Amino acid sequence: MSVYSPRQFKVLCIEDEPEILRDIADELADHGFMVDQAPSAEAALPQIDAGTPDLIICDMQMPGMNGLQLLQKLRARGDAIANVPFVFLTAFGDRETAIHGRKAGADDYLVKPVDFDLLIAAVESHLRNAAHREAATRTAATLETEALVPGYDQLIDYLATQSVGMALAVIKMDTQPELARRFDGKSDKHFNRLILRLAHSKGLRVFRLQPHVWIAAMADAASLQAALAPLVQMELRDRLSSGTGLAKITHSVVLARTSTGEAPPALIDRMMESARLLQREGGARMLELEGPELSELRLAGAIRSELVGAIDQGELHVHFQPKVDAETGLPRSGEVLVRWQSPLLGHLSPAMFIPVVERAGLLPHVTDWVLQQTALAQVALVADGLPARLAVNIGASEFNADLPDRITRIFQEYGADESLLEVEVTETSVLTDPAAAEAIVQALHARGITVALDDFGTGYSSLSHLQNCTIDTIKIDRSFVTRVAEAGPEQTIVLGIIGIARMLGMETVAEGVELESQRAWLALNACDTLQGYMISRPVRFEDYRAWLADWSKAA
Repeated sequence: MSVYSPRQFKVLCIEDEPEILRDIADELADHGFMVDQAPSAEAALPQIDAGTPDLIICDMQMPGMNGLQLLQKLRARGDAIANVPFVFLTAFGDRETAIHGRKAGADDYLVKPVDFDLLIAAVESHLRNAAHREAATRTAATLETEALVPGYDQLIDYLATQSVGMALAVIKMDTQPELARRFDGKSDKHFNRLILRLAHSKGLRVFRLQPHVWIAAMADAASLQAALAPLVQMELRDRLSSGTGLAKITHSVVLARTSTGEAPPALIDRMMESARLLQREGGARMLELEGPELSELRLAGAIRSELVGAIDQGELHVHFQPKVDAETGLPRSGEVLVRWQSPLLGHLSPAMFIPVVERAGLLPHVTDWVLQQTALAQVALVADGLPARLAVNIGASEFNADLPDRITRIFQEYGADESLLEVEVTETSVLTDPAAAEAIVQALHARGITVALDDFGTGYSSLSHLQNCTIDTIKIDRSFVTRVAEAGPEQTIVLGIIGIARMLGMETVAEGVELESQRAWLALNACDTLQGYMISRPVRFEDYRAWLADWSKAA
């Protein structure tokens, strides 16, 4: 079985004539080789040091250091670069030039203008021979499986001999089925070779923990990260598609350092678990084990797993925050806000868990549950003769053509009155597709349900869109209300929003009212409704009902 495959090898082309350099590089790339380019010998040296090429094609005559001098410099080195196959290009076809190149250690000699068929045949021949020579020097144990990579036990033994602070990276392949398909089921062998070549060129120590999981070790963390960056998202020439299509192979990479406070096996277990989590969240990223991105992913995973039973176990509950008339202070309605008190995760705000719930596809369950709680609360308030208008937040993914019928079904089940319900949606929900949004709004209006545009001014507000969608209420975001009592741009913005709402026949609600000065300014400038801590914090239903009862007695 041949050990040669073009995708394994990198060819460095050195040529001072840009057109010739481009043509040679394109031809090699079309045949599946990885290609680096340099316009001079001086420019090539740092590239050679940064990553050992498998073969060098070099022009003989160049300004500055010529090809012969470069070859002599490389052959004099005592490392692996000294043995890299070297092919000369020259415009001279004479016997004397060829002899000088051969004596310096050149492996072949091609005359310009280059015959590309001859070029490819020469490159393949020299790389195939080099691969066979490399295979011949392997030990019997190495040839046994072609895995070549030491495993877990060797990793633990190696770390025991290293200083604390060694940089480690778990490398977990995201695209195993795709890779197996493209490599005819021999992906393990091919990718082990790739990992070994990477380790050889970058000075890494690599260990194979599972068929598609490796650990790389290096003293310097920055160098390790730079060496592994190409693995995160690799584009390979796609031999299974026509044209110049590319296949993408991605990896989840987790970085960490050894420390005195944690034994290597425990650290490796944590890195492996984090790599699995990263892969489940889409992979194709390189993250620090203790970094904020992985912390967020762990929390998101915990939220998803805990949410499944949160409703049944009574961990989710709703709070109610009053909205009052800006001029009289009389209650107008209340906003229903979902809260989660998890025994494992503690108190979680909606801003923390709702996005996770939405990405997990669980938001419909939460939305229906909130609507049920709203209907139950409304029925109780009506029975007590208290103001029973309530508002619920609807996520963008839930603001669809099915929403009106869902609300009707739930409110009818609990004997609640849809005409006492207000739906709050974000600008994104309404303005992304105004025509579809207007159809939903009209269906809600047909049931007596009003619609409020939440957090107005923080998204992509458009007066023309508002004209085409019959929203009932605009909620002014708290970021504008905070400094509304002070002369400045916030006052101008809020006055503009109030003016737009009045022009379009809409009401306004100011969120986040916490100071008397804010309340007074908003009332003076014709804001209709106020909501915020100055009136009341969000409270449990019994406290909200008591608050309304106290107001009723005072009135």
